[in-house]
Amino acid sequence: MILRCWMLLLLLGAASVQAAAVAEKVFADYADALLQIKVLDKNSGAKSAIGSGFLLAEPRLIVTNYHVVSEAVLFPDKYQLEFLNKDQAAGQLQIVAVDVVNDLALLASDYQAVKPFQIQSQAPVQGAAVYSLGNPHDLGLIVVPGTYNGLQKHSFYPRIHFTGAINSGMSGGPAVNEQGEVIGINVASAGNDLGFLVPADALLKLLQKPKADDLKQDIQQQLLQSQRRMFEQILQADWKTKAFGPARVPDEVVPFVRCWGSSNLEKDKDDIKRVNAFCNQPEEIFLSNEFSTGRIEMQFEWQQAKGLHPLQFFRRYQNSISQMNADNKAGEEDVSRFRCDTQVVQANAGQQAKAVFCLRSYKDYPGLYDVAYISASLDQSHQGVISHFTLAGVEKEMALAFTRKFREAVTWQF
Repeated sequence: MILRCWMLLLLLGAASVQAAAVAEKVFADYADALLQIKVLDKNSGAKSAIGSGFLLAEPRLIVTNYHVVSEAVLFPDKYQLEFLNKDQAAGQLQIVAVDVVNDLALLASDYQAVKPFQIQSQAPVQGAAVYSLGNPHDLGLIVVPGTYNGLQKHSFYPRIHFTGAINSGMSGGPAVNEQGEVIGINVASAGNDLGFLVPADALLKLLQKPKADDLKQDIQQQLLQSQRRMFEQILQADWKTKAFGPARVPDEVVPFVRCWGSSNLEKDKDDIKRVNAFCNQPEEIFLSNEFSTGRIEMQFEWQQAKGLHPLQFFRRYQNSISQMNADNKAGEEDVSRFRCDTQVVQANAGQQAKAVFCLRSYKDYPGLYDVAYISASLDQSHQGVISHFTLAGVEKEMALAFTRKFREAVTWQF
Protein backbone atom coordinates (compact mmCIF):
# COMPACT_ATOMS: atom_id res chain seq x y z
CA MET A 1 0.00 0.00 0.00
CA ILE A 2 2.82 2.41 0.92
CA LEU A 3 4.67 1.51 -2.29
CA ARG A 4 1.53 2.18 -4.33
CA CYS A 5 1.12 5.62 -2.73
CA TRP A 6 4.75 6.47 -3.47
CA MET A 7 4.28 5.42 -7.11
CA LEU A 8 1.16 7.61 -7.37
CA LEU A 9 3.01 10.58 -5.91
CA LEU A 10 5.89 10.05 -8.33
CA LEU A 11 3.49 9.90 -11.28
CA LEU A 12 1.70 13.06 -10.17
CA GLY A 13 4.99 14.82 -9.70
CA ALA A 14 6.21 13.75 -13.14
CA ALA A 15 2.96 14.98 -14.73
CA SER A 16 3.30 18.33 -12.96
CA VAL A 17 6.90 18.72 -14.15
CA GLN A 18 5.87 17.83 -17.72
CA ALA A 19 2.99 20.34 -17.67
CA ALA A 20 5.32 23.06 -16.41
CA ALA A 21 7.85 22.23 -19.14
CA VAL A 22 5.17 22.39 -21.86
CA ALA A 23 3.82 25.66 -20.47
CA GLU A 24 7.31 27.15 -20.44
CA LYS A 25 7.93 26.08 -24.05
CA VAL A 26 4.57 27.43 -25.25
CA PHE A 27 5.25 30.76 -23.62
CA ALA A 28 8.79 30.94 -24.98
CA ASP A 29 7.67 30.10 -28.52
CA TYR A 30 4.74 32.52 -28.69
CA ALA A 31 5.56 35.29 -26.21
CA ASP A 32 6.07 37.95 -28.87
CA ALA A 33 2.70 37.11 -30.51
CA LEU A 34 0.87 37.61 -27.18
CA LEU A 35 -0.14 41.24 -26.62
CA GLN A 36 -1.73 43.51 -24.08
CA ILE A 37 -4.67 45.45 -25.56
CA LYS A 38 -5.33 48.91 -24.16
CA VAL A 39 -8.29 51.25 -24.67
CA LEU A 40 -7.10 54.83 -24.24
CA ASP A 41 -9.07 58.00 -23.73
CA LYS A 42 -7.98 60.31 -26.55
CA ASN A 43 -8.13 63.48 -24.48
CA SER A 44 -6.32 62.32 -21.35
CA GLY A 45 -4.29 59.43 -22.75
CA ALA A 46 -5.33 57.41 -19.68
CA LYS A 47 -6.27 53.74 -19.84
CA SER A 48 -9.99 53.08 -19.87
CA ALA A 49 -9.79 49.30 -20.26
CA ILE A 50 -7.17 46.60 -20.70
CA GLY A 51 -7.19 43.03 -21.87
CA SER A 52 -5.19 40.52 -23.84
CA GLY A 53 -4.90 39.65 -27.51
CA PHE A 54 -2.84 37.56 -29.89
CA LEU A 55 -1.51 37.75 -33.43
CA LEU A 56 -2.64 35.18 -35.96
CA ALA A 57 -0.35 33.84 -38.65
CA GLU A 58 -3.01 33.86 -41.37
CA PRO A 59 -4.70 36.24 -41.80
CA ARG A 60 -2.29 38.52 -39.97
CA LEU A 61 -4.84 40.02 -37.59
CA ILE A 62 -4.99 40.45 -33.82
CA VAL A 63 -7.77 38.68 -31.91
CA THR A 64 -9.34 39.80 -28.63
CA ASN A 65 -12.74 39.92 -26.90
CA TYR A 66 -15.37 42.41 -28.02
CA HIS A 67 -15.92 43.46 -24.41
CA VAL A 68 -12.26 44.53 -24.18
CA VAL A 69 -12.57 47.01 -27.07
CA SER A 70 -16.30 47.85 -26.92
CA GLU A 71 -15.77 51.49 -25.93
CA ALA A 72 -13.65 52.09 -29.03
CA VAL A 73 -16.28 50.37 -31.20
CA LEU A 74 -19.17 52.42 -29.82
CA PHE A 75 -17.34 55.74 -29.30
CA PRO A 76 -14.53 55.92 -31.89
CA ASP A 77 -14.22 59.69 -31.49
CA LYS A 78 -13.45 59.35 -27.78
CA TYR A 79 -11.29 56.21 -27.55
CA GLN A 80 -8.38 54.68 -29.41
CA LEU A 81 -6.73 51.27 -29.26
CA GLU A 82 -3.10 50.43 -28.61
CA PHE A 83 -1.14 47.22 -28.11
CA LEU A 84 1.90 46.54 -25.97
CA ASN A 85 4.18 43.56 -26.64
CA LYS A 86 6.46 41.67 -24.24
CA ASP A 87 9.28 44.17 -24.83
CA GLN A 88 6.96 47.11 -24.00
CA ALA A 89 6.88 48.27 -27.62
CA ALA A 90 3.55 49.96 -28.45
CA GLY A 91 1.53 50.37 -31.62
CA GLN A 92 -1.86 51.52 -32.90
CA LEU A 93 -4.78 49.19 -33.65
CA GLN A 94 -7.79 49.49 -35.94
CA ILE A 95 -11.04 47.56 -35.59
CA VAL A 96 -11.74 45.22 -38.51
CA ALA A 97 -14.73 43.16 -37.36
CA VAL A 98 -16.68 42.19 -34.25
CA ASP A 99 -18.93 39.33 -33.14
CA VAL A 100 -20.88 40.50 -30.08
CA VAL A 101 -22.72 37.18 -29.66
CA ASN A 102 -19.45 35.29 -29.24
CA ASP A 103 -17.61 38.27 -27.70
CA LEU A 104 -14.86 38.46 -30.35
CA ALA A 105 -13.07 41.28 -32.16
CA LEU A 106 -10.51 41.37 -34.96
CA LEU A 107 -7.94 44.19 -35.02
CA ALA A 108 -5.43 45.27 -37.64
CA SER A 109 -1.94 46.66 -37.17
CA ASP A 110 1.48 46.55 -38.80
CA TYR A 111 2.90 44.45 -35.94
CA GLN A 112 4.98 41.40 -36.81
CA ALA A 113 5.90 38.44 -34.61
CA VAL A 114 8.53 35.75 -35.07
CA LYS A 115 5.98 32.99 -34.50
CA PRO A 116 2.31 34.03 -34.74
CA PHE A 117 -0.44 31.72 -33.48
CA GLN A 118 -2.12 29.05 -35.60
CA ILE A 119 -5.70 27.85 -35.06
CA GLN A 120 -6.28 24.21 -34.08
CA SER A 121 -6.83 21.63 -36.80
CA GLN A 122 -9.18 19.56 -34.59
CA ALA A 123 -10.83 19.86 -31.18
CA PRO A 124 -8.99 18.44 -28.14
CA VAL A 125 -10.16 15.28 -26.42
CA GLN A 126 -11.88 15.46 -23.04
CA GLY A 127 -9.31 15.94 -20.29
CA ALA A 128 -6.55 17.20 -22.60
CA ALA A 129 -4.07 19.74 -21.27
CA VAL A 130 -4.81 23.34 -22.27
CA TYR A 131 -2.74 26.46 -21.61
CA SER A 132 -4.39 29.86 -21.18
CA LEU A 133 -2.24 32.92 -21.87
CA GLY A 134 -2.86 36.53 -20.95
CA ASN A 135 -2.07 39.53 -18.82
CA PRO A 136 -3.93 39.19 -15.47
CA HIS A 137 -4.53 42.36 -13.45
CA ASP A 138 -1.96 44.23 -15.60
CA LEU A 139 0.83 42.23 -13.90
CA GLY A 140 2.54 40.99 -17.07
CA LEU A 141 2.07 38.15 -19.53
CA ILE A 142 1.68 34.66 -18.04
CA VAL A 143 0.60 31.14 -18.97
CA VAL A 144 -1.90 29.13 -16.88
CA PRO A 145 -2.12 25.33 -17.34
CA GLY A 146 -5.57 23.74 -17.18
CA THR A 147 -7.85 21.07 -18.59
CA TYR A 148 -10.24 20.92 -21.56
CA ASN A 149 -13.69 19.77 -20.41
CA GLY A 150 -15.67 20.07 -23.64
CA LEU A 151 -18.50 22.48 -24.37
CA GLN A 152 -20.50 23.85 -21.46
CA LYS A 153 -23.75 21.94 -21.00
CA HIS A 154 -27.16 23.63 -21.10
CA SER A 155 -25.79 26.68 -22.92
CA PHE A 156 -27.25 28.40 -25.98
CA TYR A 157 -23.98 30.19 -26.73
CA PRO A 158 -21.16 27.64 -27.23
CA ARG A 159 -18.50 27.99 -24.55
CA ILE A 160 -15.65 25.63 -23.64
CA HIS A 161 -15.43 24.66 -19.97
CA PHE A 162 -11.79 25.19 -18.94
CA THR A 163 -10.46 24.11 -15.55
CA GLY A 164 -7.93 26.84 -14.88
CA ALA A 165 -7.63 30.35 -13.48
CA ILE A 166 -8.71 33.00 -16.00
CA ASN A 167 -8.30 36.30 -14.20
CA SER A 168 -9.25 39.87 -15.03
CA GLY A 169 -7.03 41.18 -17.84
CA MET A 170 -6.66 37.74 -19.48
CA SER A 171 -9.85 38.32 -21.51
CA GLY A 172 -9.10 37.95 -25.21
CA GLY A 173 -5.96 35.92 -24.73
CA PRO A 174 -5.53 32.54 -26.44
CA ALA A 175 -5.98 29.10 -24.90
CA VAL A 176 -3.77 26.61 -26.72
CA ASN A 177 -3.03 22.89 -26.87
CA GLU A 178 0.41 21.38 -26.28
CA GLN A 179 1.39 22.21 -29.86
CA GLY A 180 0.59 25.88 -29.32
CA GLU A 181 -2.51 25.79 -31.55
CA VAL A 182 -5.40 28.02 -30.48
CA ILE A 183 -8.38 25.96 -29.30
CA GLY A 184 -10.30 28.86 -27.76
CA ILE A 185 -10.24 32.45 -26.56
CA ASN A 186 -10.40 33.44 -22.86
CA VAL A 187 -13.76 35.06 -22.17
CA ALA A 188 -15.00 34.60 -18.58
CA SER A 189 -14.36 33.11 -15.16
CA ALA A 190 -16.69 31.88 -12.43
CA GLY A 191 -13.85 31.60 -9.88
CA ASN A 192 -12.41 28.48 -8.24
CA ASP A 193 -10.50 27.50 -11.40
CA LEU A 194 -13.73 27.54 -13.42
CA GLY A 195 -13.13 29.33 -16.72
CA PHE A 196 -14.83 29.63 -20.08
CA LEU A 197 -13.45 29.96 -23.59
CA VAL A 198 -14.99 30.95 -26.89
CA PRO A 199 -14.40 27.96 -29.22
CA ALA A 200 -11.97 28.49 -32.09
CA ASP A 201 -14.81 27.58 -34.51
CA ALA A 202 -16.46 30.93 -33.74
CA LEU A 203 -13.19 32.71 -34.58
CA LEU A 204 -12.93 30.85 -37.91
CA LYS A 205 -16.46 31.97 -38.84
CA LEU A 206 -15.65 35.58 -38.00
CA LEU A 207 -12.49 35.44 -40.10
CA GLN A 208 -14.55 34.29 -43.10
CA LYS A 209 -17.17 37.01 -42.69
CA PRO A 210 -17.09 39.96 -45.14
CA LYS A 211 -16.01 43.27 -43.65
CA ALA A 212 -18.90 45.47 -42.48
CA ASP A 213 -18.99 49.16 -43.43
CA ASP A 214 -21.09 50.11 -40.38
CA LEU A 215 -20.21 48.24 -37.18
CA LYS A 216 -23.35 49.30 -35.26
CA GLN A 217 -25.58 48.14 -38.10
CA ASP A 218 -23.62 44.89 -38.23
CA ILE A 219 -24.11 44.41 -34.47
CA GLN A 220 -27.84 44.98 -34.91
CA GLN A 221 -28.00 42.20 -37.53
CA GLN A 222 -25.99 39.86 -35.28
CA LEU A 223 -28.43 40.45 -32.43
CA LEU A 224 -31.47 39.92 -34.67
CA GLN A 225 -30.09 36.67 -36.10
CA SER A 226 -29.12 35.34 -32.66
CA GLN A 227 -32.51 36.03 -31.05
CA ARG A 228 -34.33 34.51 -34.04
CA ARG A 229 -32.35 31.28 -33.65
CA MET A 230 -33.04 31.21 -29.92
CA PHE A 231 -36.77 31.97 -30.06
CA GLU A 232 -37.43 29.65 -32.99
CA GLN A 233 -36.18 26.81 -30.79
CA ILE A 234 -38.27 27.99 -27.84
CA LEU A 235 -41.48 28.52 -29.82
CA GLN A 236 -41.19 25.22 -31.69
CA ALA A 237 -40.59 23.25 -28.48
CA ASP A 238 -43.29 21.19 -26.78
CA TRP A 239 -43.48 23.07 -23.48
CA LYS A 240 -43.57 20.71 -20.53
CA THR A 241 -45.41 21.94 -17.43
CA LYS A 242 -45.24 20.96 -13.76
CA ALA A 243 -47.62 21.08 -10.81
CA PHE A 244 -47.36 24.31 -8.83
CA GLY A 245 -49.86 24.49 -5.94
CA PRO A 246 -53.27 24.91 -7.61
CA ALA A 247 -51.56 25.71 -10.92
CA ARG A 248 -49.44 24.24 -13.66
CA VAL A 249 -46.51 26.30 -14.97
CA PRO A 250 -43.77 25.83 -17.59
CA ASP A 251 -40.71 23.82 -16.59
CA GLU A 252 -37.40 23.53 -18.51
CA VAL A 253 -38.95 24.15 -21.92
CA VAL A 254 -35.63 23.88 -23.82
CA PRO A 255 -32.21 22.58 -22.67
CA PHE A 256 -30.71 26.06 -22.25
CA VAL A 257 -33.50 27.22 -19.91
CA ARG A 258 -32.94 25.91 -16.38
CA CYS A 259 -35.38 25.98 -13.45
CA TRP A 260 -35.24 26.14 -9.63
CA GLY A 261 -37.76 26.52 -6.83
CA SER A 262 -38.18 27.61 -3.22
CA SER A 263 -40.87 28.05 -0.55
CA ASN A 264 -41.38 29.27 3.00
CA LEU A 265 -43.54 26.34 4.06
CA GLU A 266 -41.24 25.51 6.98
CA LYS A 267 -41.65 29.00 8.51
CA ASP A 268 -44.73 28.73 10.72
CA LYS A 269 -44.66 32.41 11.71
CA ASP A 270 -45.22 33.71 8.15
CA ASP A 271 -48.83 34.74 7.62
CA ILE A 272 -48.63 34.14 3.85
CA LYS A 273 -47.46 30.84 2.42
CA ARG A 274 -45.29 31.41 -0.67
CA VAL A 275 -44.10 28.90 -3.24
CA ASN A 276 -41.76 30.18 -5.97
CA ALA A 277 -40.44 28.77 -9.22
CA PHE A 278 -37.80 30.43 -11.34
CA CYS A 279 -36.52 29.57 -14.84
CA ASN A 280 -33.95 31.43 -16.90
CA GLN A 281 -31.50 31.54 -19.75
CA PRO A 282 -28.86 33.48 -17.80
CA GLU A 283 -26.16 34.12 -20.39
CA GLU A 284 -25.83 37.72 -21.50
CA ILE A 285 -24.57 39.38 -24.65
CA PHE A 286 -22.30 42.23 -23.62
CA LEU A 287 -22.95 45.43 -25.58
CA SER A 288 -21.30 47.98 -23.29
CA ASN A 289 -20.39 48.42 -19.64
CA GLU A 290 -23.92 49.76 -19.04
CA PHE A 291 -25.92 47.64 -21.50
CA SER A 292 -26.45 43.89 -21.83
CA THR A 293 -29.01 41.77 -23.63
CA GLY A 294 -29.97 38.19 -24.47
CA ARG A 295 -31.42 37.01 -21.14
CA ILE A 296 -34.73 35.20 -20.63
CA GLU A 297 -36.35 34.65 -17.25
CA MET A 298 -39.71 33.31 -16.04
CA GLN A 299 -40.99 33.55 -12.47
CA PHE A 300 -44.03 32.07 -10.75
CA GLU A 301 -45.40 32.61 -7.27
CA TRP A 302 -48.32 31.03 -5.46
CA GLN A 303 -49.47 32.89 -2.36
CA GLN A 304 -51.94 31.60 0.20
CA ALA A 305 -52.98 33.61 3.28
CA LYS A 306 -53.06 32.08 6.74
CA GLY A 307 -55.52 33.97 8.93
CA LEU A 308 -55.28 37.34 7.13
CA HIS A 309 -58.30 39.52 6.39
CA PRO A 310 -58.99 39.57 2.59
CA LEU A 311 -58.04 43.26 2.39
CA GLN A 312 -54.72 42.60 4.12
CA PHE A 313 -53.99 39.75 1.74
CA PHE A 314 -54.98 41.88 -1.26
CA ARG A 315 -52.50 44.64 -0.28
CA ARG A 316 -49.67 42.13 0.13
CA TYR A 317 -50.63 40.45 -3.14
CA GLN A 318 -50.66 43.80 -4.96
CA ASN A 319 -47.23 44.66 -3.55
CA SER A 320 -45.77 41.45 -5.03
CA ILE A 321 -47.26 42.30 -8.42
CA SER A 322 -45.82 45.83 -8.41
CA GLN A 323 -42.22 44.57 -8.07
CA MET A 324 -41.93 43.62 -11.75
CA ASN A 325 -38.82 44.94 -13.51
CA ALA A 326 -36.51 44.20 -16.44
CA ASP A 327 -33.86 41.52 -16.03
CA ASN A 328 -31.04 43.09 -18.05
CA LYS A 329 -28.85 46.16 -17.58
CA ALA A 330 -29.64 49.25 -19.69
CA GLY A 331 -29.53 53.03 -19.35
CA GLU A 332 -31.65 55.90 -20.67
CA GLU A 333 -29.25 56.36 -23.56
CA ASP A 334 -29.71 52.70 -24.55
CA VAL A 335 -33.46 52.09 -24.35
CA SER A 336 -36.75 53.99 -24.35
CA ARG A 337 -39.12 53.98 -21.39
CA PHE A 338 -41.42 51.00 -21.04
CA ARG A 339 -44.81 51.39 -22.68
CA CYS A 340 -47.40 49.09 -21.14
CA ASP A 341 -50.78 47.65 -21.99
CA THR A 342 -53.03 46.40 -19.17
CA GLN A 343 -56.05 44.16 -19.62
CA VAL A 344 -58.17 41.57 -17.88
CA VAL A 345 -57.90 38.27 -19.71
CA GLN A 346 -59.96 35.11 -19.52
CA ALA A 347 -57.87 32.24 -18.23
CA ASN A 348 -58.78 28.58 -17.84
CA ALA A 349 -62.06 27.25 -16.41
CA GLY A 350 -63.67 30.69 -16.35
CA GLN A 351 -60.94 32.21 -14.21
CA GLN A 352 -59.77 35.78 -14.82
CA ALA A 353 -56.35 37.36 -14.62
CA LYS A 354 -55.00 40.88 -14.81
CA ALA A 355 -52.16 41.02 -17.34
CA VAL A 356 -49.62 43.78 -18.02
CA PHE A 357 -47.46 43.62 -21.17
CA CYS A 358 -44.62 46.18 -21.52
CA LEU A 359 -42.10 46.98 -24.28
CA ARG A 360 -39.09 49.26 -24.45
CA SER A 361 -37.16 49.76 -27.69
CA TYR A 362 -33.41 49.74 -28.31
CA LYS A 363 -32.30 53.18 -29.49
CA ASP A 364 -29.19 52.13 -31.43
CA TYR A 365 -30.52 48.77 -32.64
CA PRO A 366 -33.96 49.28 -34.24
CA GLY A 367 -36.35 46.34 -34.23
CA LEU A 368 -35.15 44.99 -30.87
CA TYR A 369 -37.03 45.32 -27.59
CA ASP A 370 -36.96 44.38 -23.95
CA VAL A 371 -40.21 42.82 -22.78
CA ALA A 372 -41.73 42.58 -19.30
CA TYR A 373 -44.97 40.70 -18.67
CA ILE A 374 -46.87 39.92 -15.49
CA SER A 375 -50.19 38.23 -14.89
CA ALA A 376 -52.04 37.76 -11.61
CA SER A 377 -55.13 35.67 -10.92
CA LEU A 378 -58.19 37.58 -9.68
CA ASP A 379 -61.35 36.98 -7.63
CA GLN A 380 -59.76 35.14 -4.72
CA SER A 381 -59.78 36.46 -1.16
CA HIS A 382 -57.04 34.27 0.27
CA GLN A 383 -54.76 32.97 -2.51
CA GLY A 384 -53.42 33.85 -5.93
CA VAL A 385 -50.98 32.86 -8.68
CA ILE A 386 -48.56 35.38 -10.22
CA SER A 387 -46.70 34.59 -13.44
CA HIS A 388 -44.02 36.83 -14.87
CA PHE A 389 -41.41 36.84 -17.64
CA THR A 390 -38.82 39.19 -19.10
CA LEU A 391 -37.11 38.95 -22.47
CA ALA A 392 -34.05 41.00 -23.43
CA GLY A 393 -33.37 41.91 -27.06
CA VAL A 394 -36.22 40.35 -29.02
CA GLU A 395 -38.34 41.34 -32.03
CA LYS A 396 -41.91 42.38 -31.29
CA GLU A 397 -43.45 39.52 -33.29
CA MET A 398 -41.35 36.97 -31.41
CA ALA A 399 -42.31 38.60 -28.09
CA LEU A 400 -46.03 38.37 -28.91
CA ALA A 401 -45.68 34.72 -29.97
CA PHE A 402 -43.82 33.94 -26.72
CA THR A 403 -46.55 35.69 -24.72
CA ARG A 404 -49.28 33.59 -26.32
CA LYS A 405 -47.40 30.37 -25.61
CA PHE A 406 -46.66 31.46 -22.05
CA ARG A 407 -50.31 32.27 -21.34
CA GLU A 408 -51.43 28.90 -22.70
CA ALA A 409 -48.91 27.08 -20.51
CA VAL A 410 -49.89 28.74 -17.20
CA THR A 411 -53.15 27.30 -15.84
CA TRP A 412 -54.78 27.13 -12.40
CA GLN A 413 -57.92 25.94 -10.70
CA PHE A 414 -58.84 27.14 -7.20
